[in-house]
Amino acid sequence: MPRTKKSTPAKVRAGAERAEQEKKVRKKGKLSTAEARREYQRRYYQLHKEKAKEYQRQYNLTHKKKANGGKGRSNFVAPREVVRSTFNTTDLMHSPVEKTVRMLEKIIKGERFFTM
Repeated sequence: MPRTKKSTPAKVRAGAERAEQEKKVRKKGKLSTAEARREYQRRYYQLHKEKAKEYQRQYNLTHKKKANGGKGRSNFVAPREVVRSTFNTTDLMHSPVEKTVRMLEKIIKGERFFTM
């Protein structure tokens, strides 16, 4: 038995016509606010993709992942290493005197950097 052509439902046709009308509007140069934002984000991502990948590589090298303790092990603790290499003015101003002295010693020895 030969197949007969089925007509497309009205909703699908209306959606296709609406899409064509939107394409015509876009050709004139005007994008809606949401479309313009999406387009801007897409372009920005494309331009800065390599920089983001390099940042992620560096981050993964300097930050250790937590060890998986598995479910049910509530006592397992996996502290992360401190990776900071700088002190800033607020670190010095808002810490106790003894700790500030230790911080200054590390800065003088060159173990840590000081940023303003």
